[in-house]
Amino acid sequence: MNAARRGPTAAKVAAVVGIFPDGGAWAKEMHRMRAPVEWLTVLCLLAACERQGEASASSSYAGRGDIVPRTDGATKSDAVLGDRDPAAAEAGEPPTPAELEPGGADRPDGPLPDEPAPPEAPPDYGLIKPTAPPPAAEALTLHALAGYEVVAVHDQPDGESIRLGYLRIGTRVRVGEKVEGPGCPKGWYPLPQGGFACASKGLVVSAEGEPFMKQPPPPARVDQPLPYEYAYVKRWNSPMWWRVPTREEVESAEALRSQLETERLAAEAAKPGAKPKSDAAAKPKAEPKPAKSTEAANDDLSALPSVDDEPDAPKPETKEPRGPRMPGALSEPEDEPARADPAKRDPAMTPTEPPPPPKDLIPVERLPLKPENSWLERGYFISVGDKIHEEGRTWWRTARGGYVDVAHAYKYTAKDFEGVPLAVDVTFPFGWVMVETAKVYELTPDNKLKVTGTLERRTFLDLEEETVVAGKSYMMTADGKLVRTQDLRMPDPQPLPQGLQEWERWVDVSLDKQILVAYEGTRPVFTSLVSTGKKGTADEPFETPTGRWRIRSKHISTTMDGNTASDGNYSIQDVPWAMFFEGSVALHGAFWHQGFGRPRSHGCVNLGPSAARWLFYWTTPFLPEGWHGVHAHPGSPGTTVIVRR
Repeated sequence: MNAARRGPTAAKVAAVVGIFPDGGAWAKEMHRMRAPVEWLTVLCLLAACERQGEASASSSYAGRGDIVPRTDGATKSDAVLGDRDPAAAEAGEPPTPAELEPGGADRPDGPLPDEPAPPEAPPDYGLIKPTAPPPAAEALTLHALAGYEVVAVHDQPDGESIRLGYLRIGTRVRVGEKVEGPGCPKGWYPLPQGGFACASKGLVVSAEGEPFMKQPPPPARVDQPLPYEYAYVKRWNSPMWWRVPTREEVESAEALRSQLETERLAAEAAKPGAKPKSDAAAKPKAEPKPAKSTEAANDDLSALPSVDDEPDAPKPETKEPRGPRMPGALSEPEDEPARADPAKRDPAMTPTEPPPPPKDLIPVERLPLKPENSWLERGYFISVGDKIHEEGRTWWRTARGGYVDVAHAYKYTAKDFEGVPLAVDVTFPFGWVMVETAKVYELTPDNKLKVTGTLERRTFLDLEEETVVAGKSYMMTADGKLVRTQDLRMPDPQPLPQGLQEWERWVDVSLDKQILVAYEGTRPVFTSLVSTGKKGTADEPFETPTGRWRIRSKHISTTMDGNTASDGNYSIQDVPWAMFFEGSVALHGAFWHQGFGRPRSHGCVNLGPSAARWLFYWTTPFLPEGWHGVHAHPGSPGTTVIVRR
């Protein structure tokens, strides 16, 4: 069996080592010939390449057998530049460049000239750039609290000025003295990071101490893969409240719910061949997509649902309002929760005449229902904090300040997938195992392949060169093992996009390979499998658009909801780490599936929450401390995103 390697490395090393088997004699001969230092360095590197090879599977990958994940962060180049092996020195092998210290006896021509420093980004790269400088620390004399679900941060004390970002409900900050300006009768207050928030639109200010908030919602866990925990709504038309309701309010809402259920089941039964959907089979719905918000429309930024709305006060609604439906975003949840006992179905599941309303029914307009989502459908996700016990019931306190009966929603086990930050010296090729189980081989002295282990699907590998054995292609790992090329998926290196500086950050997404690579200039710094838009239909296409954009806005989390002909209504509160770059299309975390590496979304680029979080804090504009969202603006553009076939 013949083995042929593509590339000149082996031949060059053999020539060098064969001519000068003794390392000392080799160096002396080069010195005698007055060979340029560059030749010496190149030949040393070539010789060292044959000996390199620590295992290169990343720490979270499921390699078995003889493939051992690196634990020391070593890369391809680390093996070349590490300390010299004493055995190699005793055997007379040529020294590596790291052993040739400046001024040492083995370096005949002295130290190498200094290499030019790599290009660096400006010190303020990615930072927000408000028109007015942030106030000095000693000027922040007042206490403030974000009392609305979203409190916008404007560039200037003017309601017509651009929005730099926003604070989330429950956020506490110190602010400066009031500034008069249009669009805010109660006055504008400067924030520590720059910009102004309006006391008439959600900012609660106090000079006496921290403003009071009963049962504040949970803060975002910015140091974890998921900023919140999530619950799955299992009961049709479950009410969501903006405060804990009284017993009488709950009874009135249940009477209204019975009427809504009768209407829903009658509509389901009227569909040709349709079976009425009950609470008995609570299957997670399709991935939601963001609906356009008021702020997005006014500022021509990303289309976002409710995140940037600024209600003057919580106002009950007679029915759940629905904004305009936007082209897709998310993907279908994977797991189907356990089916409920049919014997315990809600009696309202049969399309009969609605029961007569009870006496003293409280009108719906007087019920403290959350205006943006008064009635939750089965299959919705809500972001939750702690459970509280009031009015004889147990409630979820949602991350957006609402209350939902725990009997109507259960805690959901979120899923994750980690991308791979790439060390400085890691270069192409690298890739992912994309078969269920890939065999790992080694080439024996008699040119036979021997199986030494296996690698699981979605295992990341840092690779070396392509090798052909008996007419079949293999990729060599850094420790000299072989994996069938057809079992791997490898991204192709991309040139620096036209117009970008050598230090700029940019993101490349391949639809054909379902791989994302983040670059700094031409150097890859991060990679992950993704899930982009599925095919859809002619009337309802879901494919992720191709093109070149910049990130317009970033959000620790944002609610995505909408409606499709194939999947019906859906809503996911607080989809994590969202980065919008084209209308309602975003890079974001997806905690409801692990199908990364194949299309399955409604248009967005799905990443595992851990991968999305890494990308969120790496891309620009950078999120100011304490803020929940930030918008690109003049002087602080967003990171370039390229989506290609």
